[in-house]
Amino acid sequence: MRNIYCIGRNYAQHAQEMGSDLPTKPMIFSKPTHALHPAEGDLELPSEIGQIHYEVELVVKMAEAYDPEKPLEQMIDGVALGIDLTARDVQTQLKEKGHPWLVSKGFKGSAVLTEFIPFESLESFEKIEFSLEKNKEVVQKGTPTQMIFSLKELFSYIASNLGLGKGDVVYTGTPEGVGPLQDGDVLEMKAEFSGSEKNYGPLKVIFK
Repeated sequence: MRNIYCIGRNYAQHAQEMGSDLPTKPMIFSKPTHALHPAEGDLELPSEIGQIHYEVELVVKMAEAYDPEKPLEQMIDGVALGIDLTARDVQTQLKEKGHPWLVSKGFKGSAVLTEFIPFESLESFEKIEFSLEKNKEVVQKGTPTQMIFSLKELFSYIASNLGLGKGDVVYTGTPEGVGPLQDGDVLEMKAEFSGSEKNYGPLKVIFK
C-alpha cells in the first residue's frame, strides 16, 4: 500500500446532513498508512480523542500510474470496502481554527479496509450496492451512481494535483447516515458485487 487518498463530501445527501455546501471540485485529504486496520477482530480506538464517527466507503486500488489515455479498467487493480473513521470533535475544532484535518482523520485504526477483489469493469462498479451495519442495524447504504464526482473525475483531479501511482488507494466518499461509535459496538460491511454478496466483519470497537 502506498498513498491513501480520501474524498470528502462526494455524496450529496451526506454533505447535506453535515450542513455543508456541495463541492464544485473534489475535496481530497489523506491518511498515513499506519491508519490501516483489517475489517474484522478488535478495533482499538483512543478514548481521549472525543467522539469518533463511522463513514463506510468503496475503495479502489491502482494497478499502475494514472494515464488519461488508458481505460479505467486497465489502471484499477481492485475494489474493496472501507470505513473512514473521523474524530468529529477534533475535526470541528480544527476547522473552526482553519487548521488541517490530519489529526482528526489519521489516527491509528482510522482506515478500516477489507480485502480487495478484482475490478471487473466501470459498469459493474457502478452497480455495486454497499452498506454498513452497527449492532445488526443498517446505518448506511449507497451505490456509486450517487457519487458527485465519478472515478474518472477523481483520478484526473488527484493525478494532476498530487500524483496517482501504482499501489495508491482511493476512498471514494461516504453516503448519508454517518454517526458516532460507542465502546462495544460491532460493525459489519456488506456489498453486492456482480450479483454475489460479500460480508465483512465482525469488527468490535474498543475504546482504550
